[in-house]
Amino acid sequence: MQVSVETLNDLERRVTVQVPAEQVAKEIQDRLVSLSRRAKVDGFRPGKTPLNVIKRMYGDQVRYEAISDLMEQSLREALVQEKLNPLGGPRLEPKTLEEGQDLEYCAIFEVMPDFKPSGFENIKVERPQAEVTDQDVDQMIETLRQQRTLWNSVDRTARVGDRVRFDFEGTIDGQSFPGGQGENAEIVLGKGTMLKDFEDRLIDSIAGAETGFDLTFPDDYQAKEVAGKVAHFQIKLHSVEEAHLPEVDEAFAASFDVKDGGVTALRQLLRDNMERELREGIKSAIKRQALQGLLDANPIPLPRALINIEIEQLARQLRLPDGAEDERTQQLKAYLFEAEASRRVALGLLISELATTQQIKVDDLRVRSHLDTIASTYEQPAEVMRWYQQTPQAMDSIRALVLEEQVVEWLLEQAQVTDKTSTFAEIMTPDRTSAANRVEQESAE
Repeated sequence: MQVSVETLNDLERRVTVQVPAEQVAKEIQDRLVSLSRRAKVDGFRPGKTPLNVIKRMYGDQVRYEAISDLMEQSLREALVQEKLNPLGGPRLEPKTLEEGQDLEYCAIFEVMPDFKPSGFENIKVERPQAEVTDQDVDQMIETLRQQRTLWNSVDRTARVGDRVRFDFEGTIDGQSFPGGQGENAEIVLGKGTMLKDFEDRLIDSIAGAETGFDLTFPDDYQAKEVAGKVAHFQIKLHSVEEAHLPEVDEAFAASFDVKDGGVTALRQLLRDNMERELREGIKSAIKRQALQGLLDANPIPLPRALINIEIEQLARQLRLPDGAEDERTQQLKAYLFEAEASRRVALGLLISELATTQQIKVDDLRVRSHLDTIASTYEQPAEVMRWYQQTPQAMDSIRALVLEEQVVEWLLEQAQVTDKTSTFAEIMTPDRTSAANRVEQESAE
């Protein structure tokens, strides 16, 4: 068997394998002989069918099976011989399959990139310094009030801050267009849910009013088919509602299952949640900077096979179809997930290599601590722990997370880390309402 390897690019290899014609012929002949001993052919006793009859009846099938198995076996031997480890299934391209000639084919595949991470000392990380202030708690209370807004119908014209319900129908040159119609649509004026010019036309209108107006879509409007065009809208306003926020009093605190201590206890509960989330937010901000610095310092070629696997995993999280779908679905997946999938693959390769070169081993105590933290958020922690321990894929995810944290800690020891004064709001954006949501969830349980 002859084997040659060609480097197509940083990651792609073409392996050409040539199997001698004598070996191919012997494999086919051995299979025909074996089949003749088992085949039941009309007019012949079992095992007595002449070989030329077997060949005439089953020759093509036997040849196909023999060549397929020879390709699989010879490729496996060639990869071991050349010390190659393909990522994903190789793409096979037969070159010669003529009877009496050598079997020659090519296998094209990707391999893992060969790289050595570096540049850690140039990574710059700003460590946020912040605390939860009384003003932060005030803002969180205001967020809770807004989440429990009561809407009351009013008999007056609509103004900014009101919630309105309406029907609308839009046309361009007399023709309807996608997204141009709606019934019982609800928006809060001034929130920017719809185009400002559209919302402005609803201000000063009263329930029951019907009106029409022209509106020009911005040139950079997200729906390209209507961008820059003039549309005519007909509107029927059904209701105007005014917001009423609950008072911050004993009843308000009790609505969050704060049984004792009233508003003071509610504020303390919020502060505790916010301080816990601030610690996690600071930790996440530091980790994000360290990993981004690692990526920036180490641009590496990424195997397409690994990116495709990651795209499919991300798509499954959004319940998009699996496997080989139509071309438009594949394009949509690439558009939605290509960047994030590439980032995950790059980080995975870099973290794995750093863990190997720096001999960083997964800390089992940390794994246990992560499991305890996760399980503690459920009503039956022991069952959750048992499920994780009996689900290898779930445990692998926990171990990968712990290893990533350990690598980040190693990176921070090498990087340039400076403190930066910050605030709760800056660190938690865009997740400022998470502490409020947690209080809502706790009160509902």
